[in-house]
Amino acid sequence: MKQDFSKRLISDIRALLWAVTIGGLLLAGYCIHKGYTGSLPWLSAMVGLPWSAHGVVCSFYLNMAKSDHKEGGITFESAKAANFETGSENSPII
Repeated sequence: MKQDFSKRLISDIRALLWAVTIGGLLLAGYCIHKGYTGSLPWLSAMVGLPWSAHGVVCSFYLNMAKSDHKEGGITFESAKAANFETGSENSPII
């Protein structure tokens, strides 16, 4: 089943976040293994900032979903026009 653009965007961001997180931890481990004795402030920025951005993206996605699914929203009104009987996997018949 083809995902909507916004859902695909969230999924792609999550995959990228995990790659950055694992990569950052591996790089920090490698630095420590090689005897680097300095601080690693870049690790918190490298991992923390993308996760903060992800929180913002998810927040805006949730706001969009709330507006679409209340009365007057595009999803609600489409379902109402179909008598709330779509019967799809994501929206069972009420």
